[in-house]
Amino acid sequence: MQLSTKLIIIWIIVFIGLVAASFSRSTASSAGNVFNILFHISIYSILAFVPILLFRKRIIAFMVTISIAPIGFLFEILHGTITGDGFENLNLDAFYNNIGITIGIIVAAIIRIKLHYGNESSI
Repeated sequence: MQLSTKLIIIWIIVFIGLVAASFSRSTASSAGNVFNILFHISIYSILAFVPILLFRKRIIAFMVTISIAPIGFLFEILHGTITGDGFENLNLDAFYNNIGITIGIIVAAIIRIKLHYGNESSI
């Protein structure tokens, strides 16, 4: 199985997990819960990381990655509506989502640049 196929499968699984967590009452937690913080950062890092490596055109990769932020905010609103969490937790969760997206973009960009220049030097 090719790496791109594996990345697509991982992205789909993570996205389905995010949707399931958004509609689950069990994921409602306080803002200081370390597991909650790591969950938000890691999920959104993966969701931002994969498109940057998969799409050849940088503008498409960046637009797909940036579109994850409003989707994440929508999921936070839905989660808050279902669980009854206060708006303070939604703000913090959305903040952690955006930190994860930023980390995913930075790591994927570094890898993409290394792959680009690594391939260029072998010519």
